[in-house]
Amino acid sequence: MKERFIQNYVNHITKEDILLFAQKNNVLLKKEEVDILYFHLKKNWRVFLYGNPTLIFTTLKAQLSPTTYDKGIQLFYEMKQKYQSLL
Repeated sequence: MKERFIQNYVNHITKEDILLFAQKNNVLLKKEEVDILYFHLKKNWRVFLYGNPTLIFTTLKAQLSPTTYDKGIQLFYEMKQKYQSLL
């Protein structure tokens, strides 16, 4: 049930949602970075949530600015910790 809810949520996320989330967290994204994050979120959300995203992070590190990557990793672990505390 949870997974279906999350899948539905991810299916409805837009690039604008990613941009707004970043802005709320003081991250300025370039258009290319929004596209990259959108692609990886849509394709790999299960890995981010349940698996080991190390290989995806390696790819992202090469594709994003160092500041964006560092802040993104920080936000990822904060959000994942919040999610796990709800379980």
